[in-house]
Amino acid sequence: MKLINTRKAACLAAIAIGAALHAAPGVAAIQTWNFDSGSQNFSGSGFGNTLNLTSSDGINLTVSGWSDTNDSSGPDEIETARLIWAQNTALGIQNRDEDTYSPNHSIDSITSDGDGEFDMLLLQFDTAVKLSGIDLDWAVGGNSSNRADVSILAYDGSGSSSIGNSTWGNVLSSNGGNYDSVGNYSNVGLSYYAVNPSEVESTTWLVGVYNPVFGSGGDGGDDGFKLGLITTETDDPQDDPPGEVPVPGSIPLMLLGLALLRARISALGGKA
Repeated sequence: MKLINTRKAACLAAIAIGAALHAAPGVAAIQTWNFDSGSQNFSGSGFGNTLNLTSSDGINLTVSGWSDTNDSSGPDEIETARLIWAQNTALGIQNRDEDTYSPNHSIDSITSDGDGEFDMLLLQFDTAVKLSGIDLDWAVGGNSSNRADVSILAYDGSGSSSIGNSTWGNVLSSNGGNYDSVGNYSNVGLSYYAVNPSEVESTTWLVGVYNPVFGSGGDGGDDGFKLGLITTETDDPQDDPPGEVPVPGSIPLMLLGLALLRARISALGGKA
C-alpha cells in the first residue's frame, strides 16, 4: 500500500503543477476527486449505495455502481450494484451476481455470465463538468500487465439520465437512449491518463470497463480496474478584466520566461 500511496502522491503533485501552470484568466478550473476510504463514507452498505463528495470549489458529486445483472432472454438489464473500497484508496464494485463480499472486487467484466456483466460507475455532478482524466490503482485485461480497457460515456442532456432497467446498448443516444460515447481507451495503465480530448461537458458520466456495444477500441470481456481518482474541469467564472495584474498561477510561466531570457543574454555575452 505504501507504493500505491507514493504513486498516487506523485500523480496528485503532477496534477497540481499542471493546474498551477494552467491557471490564468478565463481558463478552466480543475477539480481532483481522490477516492480515499480514510475520509469518505458510503451512504449505505447494500446494493444502490452511493458516495457523496464536494470539491474545494463547491461542486457536488454522487457516485453509484451499476451492472447488467438482470438476466433476460435478450441483453441483460442494468441494475444497481454495491460500491466498495477495493483498496483503501480506490473504488470497486460488487454486482448482484458476485455473491460473496470481497475487497478484491474490481470494476470488471470478468464473470461466468455469457453476457459479460459489465460494471460501470455513474458520476452525477450538480453542475456540468468536463471529465479530463482518470487514475487506476489496479488493472487487468490489457495487452500487458497492469492495464485495462475503459469505456466512458456522457449524458447528452436530453430526457432522463436514468439507466436502470435499460441495457448498455440502449443507453446510447444512437439507440434511443441519452448517452454519447466519449471514448473507448485501450491499455490504460497505472498512472494518470487523460481522457475526453473533445472536451465534452456534461452533468452525468459513465466510467467502466470496455464494452463492445459502445464501439471499437478494446478487447471486451476480460477487463477489470480499481479507480483511484478522476479529474474534472469547469469554466472559471472569475474572468479578470483587461489590465489586471497576473493571477498567481501565471507567475511560474513568467519566471520561466525570464530564466530563458537571462540564459539567452548570457549566451550572447551580455548581462542580465
